[in-house]
Amino acid sequence: MAGLGQSLEAVVTNREPMLRALVQGPLTKPELTEAVDSSRSTIDRAVRELVDAGLVRRADGRYEATLAGRSALDAVEAFHDRMRGVESAAGVLSHLGPDAPIDSDFLTGADVHVATPEMPDSVVQRLFDSVESATHLRGIAPVALSGHLRGFYEAARANDARVEMVINADVLDSLVATTSTRETLLAQLRDERVTILRGEVPFSFGLWLTETEAGVVVYSDTGVRGIIVNDTADACAWAETWFETLSTDARRLTPSGIEADN
Repeated sequence: MAGLGQSLEAVVTNREPMLRALVQGPLTKPELTEAVDSSRSTIDRAVRELVDAGLVRRADGRYEATLAGRSALDAVEAFHDRMRGVESAAGVLSHLGPDAPIDSDFLTGADVHVATPEMPDSVVQRLFDSVESATHLRGIAPVALSGHLRGFYEAARANDARVEMVINADVLDSLVATTSTRETLLAQLRDERVTILRGEVPFSFGLWLTETEAGVVVYSDTGVRGIIVNDTADACAWAETWFETLSTDARRLTPSGIEADN
């Protein structure tokens, strides 16, 4: 029942400042005029539209937001939060394909760290900081950054973290084929706290999850382009779902398996 031929969404969008003021508490029209710094004629139209839409009601000579009005404002604020998340991550997300399965819940409230041309791998330190403070680390690796393999392992060892990684099959083949990275990988597999799973990763971004936060690593041909980190429950749940999904069909890697192949 938006009234005046307008949808509820249109009324909330057009009259958000007035609705927001009334959610704070009941106001007369003169008080509302002063609160939003608008003309009286604009306030008259806005109040009429809000009342017709069921978002505001008149009570004891003042106007106040209804439950529907409060709920509508909550929905608008949630939308704004999502848009801010997308806006802050847009530059990093541009390096992913349009079908990359990053949920908007992960972007809402996220911190974005962008690599610079002068220090393209500097953002990796944010990942290491997360790993160093974790006691249980889960991750998904679609590509190999062999230069960071040892640093990643040492960061995990700093807090004796239990590590579970799903690594793309092609990436593991590449790591095993090179002597230096094979030895690093073998050292990790001999650590009883480390579990490495060989699987198929259906996306091009990396993913990690600790007890307190989840993160996404976005790559380009020249290295890490950016990192997106979020500590909300929704973001962590999204990351955990992906890890559980991919680890279910993955196969555990063992030192003997690597040594037998070489």
